[in-house]
Amino acid sequence: MPNAPILRPYRSDDRAAVVRLWHDAWHDGHGSVLPAHVVAERSPESFDLRLGPLEAGTLVADLDGNVLGFAAIEGEEIDQLYVAAEARGTGLAAALLAAAEAELVRRGIRDAAIQCSAGNDRAYRFYARAGWRDSGVRQAPIWTPDGRHETHPTHIFVKQLSSQD
Repeated sequence: MPNAPILRPYRSDDRAAVVRLWHDAWHDGHGSVLPAHVVAERSPESFDLRLGPLEAGTLVADLDGNVLGFAAIEGEEIDQLYVAAEARGTGLAAALLAAAEAELVRRGIRDAAIQCSAGNDRAYRFYARAGWRDSGVRQAPIWTPDGRHETHPTHIFVKQLSSQD
């Protein structure tokens, strides 16, 4: 029986693998739905820059030293969730999402959010199947390497993680 990935906190030696995975998976999921000028700016270096503030709240899925996915938590939100193409359909994304939800509960978060770019139908279906509720679409800010203001229609998914106060 093959080994199962271990879900664990991010370590600094994961950086290159997370950046590479994030770059590839982001382009796969968002490359056709976001404006061309935003897609063109999404270089590996831009993901490396974006990762810095997220490191402390990031979980990785590690299989024998290979990072196959990651989830980054920021405040009450699962800010990023990506799985390598070769791990899709294996249940890894669901396990990673569940681990991120459990971490939010551990931090005392009752109501959580996750964003999904309009047009990213695969992610939309995944979040809906996992019990997240689409609370509507808004023009949400998207991160840019130079800090300028950009928005994109984005589904805001919400989920009550715990009914305890």
